[in-house]
Amino acid sequence: MINPYNVIKEIDFERLAGSENERKAAKIFSNYLTNMGLAPKLEAFEIYSFDTGKAKITVNGKEFFAHPYGLNKNATIEGELVFVDNPEIVANNKGAFKDKIVMSYGFSRRLGPTLFAGGVKAYIGIGRPNKKINSSSHRQKSFEKGYVNSVNVSYNDAIKLMKYAGKNLKIIIEQKVEKRIAHNLVVDIKGKKIDENLTLAFGHYDSVARTSGSSDNAGGSVILLKLAEYFSKHQPLRDLRIIFFSAEELGLLGSQNYVKTHLKELQNRVKFVMNIDVAGDIIGTDHLNVIGTKEMLGYLDGITKEIGLNFYSKLEIQSSDCMPFTKYEIPSVNIHRKGGAGSSAIHTPDDSPKNVSRSGLKNTLTAATNVLERVLNAKVYPINREIDGSLRDRIEKYLYNMNYENPALEWTPKYKK
Repeated sequence: MINPYNVIKEIDFERLAGSENERKAAKIFSNYLTNMGLAPKLEAFEIYSFDTGKAKITVNGKEFFAHPYGLNKNATIEGELVFVDNPEIVANNKGAFKDKIVMSYGFSRRLGPTLFAGGVKAYIGIGRPNKKINSSSHRQKSFEKGYVNSVNVSYNDAIKLMKYAGKNLKIIIEQKVEKRIAHNLVVDIKGKKIDENLTLAFGHYDSVARTSGSSDNAGGSVILLKLAEYFSKHQPLRDLRIIFFSAEELGLLGSQNYVKTHLKELQNRVKFVMNIDVAGDIIGTDHLNVIGTKEMLGYLDGITKEIGLNFYSKLEIQSSDCMPFTKYEIPSVNIHRKGGAGSSAIHTPDDSPKNVSRSGLKNTLTAATNVLERVLNAKVYPINREIDGSLRDRIEKYLYNMNYENPALEWTPKYKK
C-alpha cells in the first residue's frame, strides 16, 4: 500500500505550472497509478507561466529583498512610496495615487485591476507577521491586458520601509515569463454500470513559487492517489474519474480548461464533484464546505458523522478548482484540513513536509473515501444537480474576479427544479 506521507516527501520540490518540475510530479503520480493497473493520461493546455525570479528594493542606500509576483516581467521602477492600510482607497480616491509606489497589507482578487485603473506605478504587498515572504501572481488576463509591477516583502521589512514613505525608492525585478504547456492528469476507474452517472474527485498538484506546497496541495494530491488505490481494488457501481489539476495557483486554469473541453460530458453525466485542497496538518480542524443545497449539506455531514468524524460543515463557496463547475450548477463538496503549521504557512517556503504528517491526512482521506463509497454505490444517486440560491451572488462575484469577465451562470430555472 502507498504511504501518502512518503509521496509528499517524494514531491518535495517547487511545482510551477508548465515547468519541468510539474512534468516530474505528473510522472511520479502516473507511475503510481499505472502500477495500480490504471491508465492515466495527460491533457495539455497553454498558459502564461514563468521561471521563479528575484527582486530587490533600494532606498537611501539600503537594500530590501522581495519576491516578484508571478507573470511579472523584468522591470525597473522608481517612484515615491505611499503606505495605505486599505488598497481599496486607490479606487475610492480616483487619481490620487497615480505614478506612486503603493505599499499595503490588504489584498483582494480585484486588487490588480484596481491598481491598474488607478495609474499606480508599482505595488508592494506585505507578508504575514512571523512568516516568510509569501508568493503571489498576476492573473492571465492582467498579464495580457496590463498589470502594475508588483512584489511582496516580509512584514518586518515593511515596517522598516514605512519610514521612507514620501521618499523615492527603486524596485528591480528579474523574471522570465513566456507561454508554456501545462498538464492535467486524468484517470478513470470504471464502475459496474448501474447507470451513466460520472462522479469526479480532484485537486491540484501544482504549487506557487518557492515552496513545495506540502499542505497546499501535495496533501490533497496524495489523498487522490489513495482514493485511486482504494477504488481500483473495490470497483464501485458507478464510474469515478480522478483528476490532478495543474495551474490552480495561477487562477484555476487547469479546472477551467477541463470544464471547457469536457462540457458536453459534464452537462450529460456529472451531478456532483469532490475537491480536496489543503490537507495534512498535524494539528488542525477538519472541514466540509458544500456548494450545493441544504439537503446535500445535511446528507454529507450526516454520513461523515456516521463513521465517527465530526467535521465543521457549512454551505459556502471555496476558492479552488470546484468554482469553474459552479457556472453550470454542478455542486461540490470541498474537503480540507486547516489551522496547523502547514496550512498557516501556505504560499511560503514553510509549507513543507516537516509541517504535515500521515496522521494529519487520515481524517480527510477517511471522509473522502466514505463520501465516494456512499455516492458511487447508492442504489439511487443521492445528490441532485442543484446549488442553493443563497450562494449565487458569491459565486458570480468569484467567477468575475477569476477572469474579470461576465460569469453568465447557466443554471436550471427554479420552475424546472
